Amino acid sequence: MLLNSFKILFALCIVILTMASCNNSELKVSSDKNQNAGMSQQNSTSMFMESPEALETMLKTDSLNLETRLKTAAIYYTNNNFDKAIYHYLIVNRIDKDNLAALFNLGNIYYDIQRNEEAVKYYEQFLKLEKNNTNVRCDLATCYMNLNNTEKAISLLRENIKIDFNHAQSHYNLSVMLKLTGKTADAEEELKIYNAMVQDQAGQSK
Repeated sequence: MLLNSFKILFALCIVILTMASCNNSELKVSSDKNQNAGMSQQNSTSMFMESPEALETMLKTDSLNLETRLKTAAIYYTNNNFDKAIYHYLIVNRIDKDNLAALFNLGNIYYDIQRNEEAVKYYEQFLKLEKNNTNVRCDLATCYMNLNNTEKAISLLRENIKIDFNHAQSHYNLSVMLKLTGKTADAEEELKIYNAMVQDQAGQSK
């Protein structure tokens, strides 16, 4: 019994290590994506020239300024100061429950620090507003996998593939999850699709 438990735990650790975040390539702050920050190009470019201390001072006199608070949170997130980033994103979320930037980044931070239940909460709220975001759904599936809800995780990835068959990371993560659940043939098929996509992308980049 103890040996079986160790094997399951070890397998889950492998899954966590091999399934990369689908949102890793997305900037925490972007001028063209509302889910990231919803700021203008000028603000996005100049944000990192401002110190978080200066922005905190501004918030003392204008605490409801969501743009400034999002800037502050994004700088803290970029500097891996997760506690302060969470603090500011939560305030934005409390003021505006449908703010995509706060929902997206709260989900990502909790994903990064492996607090999967909290990540699920914010990712699901985000997807109610942005149903076709395949990257968020892909990471949501990983969170469910880490919470031992394999069926839900597989269902989310299959849904992703229906929305966008070319979402390579969904095929890869699905192959890992299917293999873990003993569905070897299906896992190999998904891995073939993923490998073909990677090779095709490599060929196009030459």
